[in-house]
Amino acid sequence: MTRWLRLGGWAILALVLLWLVAEIVSIVLGFLSWLVSTVLTLVVLAVLLYLAYIVVSNVVGGSSESGRSQSRKREREREKIFE
Repeated sequence: MTRWLRLGGWAILALVLLWLVAEIVSIVLGFLSWLVSTVLTLVVLAVLLYLAYIVVSNVVGGSSESGRSQSRKREREREKIFE
């Protein structure tokens, strides 16, 4: 009889430990899920802001050339004027 009680106690202890491990794993996975969701949201927001910046700079700037190429273009035009 005591052998059955001992085995039953070990079985209950194993079940309690298994439940405890499952709870800890669910908490860790929940935190990781929140973390991944937050990082992905920030990445999508950054990409959308970058695309909006490109669209606005193209619309406001009037051309897709960078500032350096425009300044070089102006320098060439000035050189042609003085030639």
